[in-house]
Amino acid sequence: MSIYNGKKFLSKSIKSVLNQTYTNYEFIIIDDASKDTSLEVMNSYALKDNRIKVIKNKKNIGLTKSLNKGIGIAQGEFIVRQDGDDFFLPNHLEKLLFFFNNNPEYAFCGVNGFTIQNKKELLNFFEFNDIRENLLIRNCFNHSGIGIRKKIFEKYGKYDETYRYGQDYELWCRLIYKYGLKGANLKDRLIIRNMPIERFLNKNIPKFIIQRVNSIRTKFRYLKHSQYQLKSILSILIRIIEILTLSHLMEKFSKFLS
Repeated sequence: MSIYNGKKFLSKSIKSVLNQTYTNYEFIIIDDASKDTSLEVMNSYALKDNRIKVIKNKKNIGLTKSLNKGIGIAQGEFIVRQDGDDFFLPNHLEKLLFFFNNNPEYAFCGVNGFTIQNKKELLNFFEFNDIRENLLIRNCFNHSGIGIRKKIFEKYGKYDETYRYGQDYELWCRLIYKYGLKGANLKDRLIIRNMPIERFLNKNIPKFIIQRVNSIRTKFRYLKHSQYQLKSILSILIRIIEILTLSHLMEKFSKFLS
């Protein structure tokens, strides 16, 4: 888990990890130079539970580099991602570990869940063949809650640090299309995601645009490895239209405000 100014939901998120039915794990939390009291929250839990390792960045380096830092520190055979405003259900880790132990051919596995705001299910694709066909069209995985074998990072590389946003999508596409590895999703609803509308408004619009641009970068990068190139090209065109439309609306809105 990497946190930057995430105190609002951090305590509940940490508790959701500590309350797992599977208990033999280390919990690495990286404070990415937060300006709020996030670090104090992390440290208060670390004092009470020695499974927690708190790492403080001296300066803000962003999510991608922080995650790679955590991966380098991790001692376990498996790594599971968590966001500081999302929550695991109690059998999350147990279900993932059961899947990995019974499916050694899979490199990584995501989980289904629902949002706090509307209880809507998060995923549509669960089997590998469906994921491979659709991943270059849209991201088929929840980054939060996903599990991956650590040896995969060691052999095929960590998150691409040229991506400040969309680093997860690049990684899944790299593993599936470039290296031919297998990923799946559990149908079990094991994560609760917090996705308020304000996440996509105001100051987050530039982030939204960068995510879309990075998505296009990833699609172009792995297009040659896909059997479904026509679908992928169409999705690239749709992404470009989204970016141009949103940029135009932002310009109009700025002129209106001035």
